[in-house]
Amino acid sequence: MLRIFPAAATTRPARLRADRIRRDTLTQLAAALAEDHDSSVQNALDELIDAVAHDAPDVEIDALVQDLEDVADMGRPVMGLSDADVRQLADEAAAAVRPVGTVTALPQQQDRWSA
Repeated sequence: MLRIFPAAATTRPARLRADRIRRDTLTQLAAALAEDHDSSVQNALDELIDAVAHDAPDVEIDALVQDLEDVADMGRPVMGLSDADVRQLADEAAAAVRPVGTVTALPQQQDRWSA
């Protein structure tokens, strides 16, 4: 489920709840670990865990996430949305932004799939 919720004026303008994305990601990772006969997925996951535990820079975390996705053969990070979902998200985003004012753009992550 994707939902956009307004947040308090002292926090970010809104929050996106992405249960479906989280579920799909974790189940893909679990499936890859279950079939990880040469431990390459576990090794990539251990490297990411170590980097996160030691507050590695974002660029290093992004590279390790990409490595893990590649090793686990997780495919493109794309989620299809129905027209109804898009309309619902647009309505929720508009409602979330109005009360708090402007939306601050977050840094964009490099997309290796469209390069």
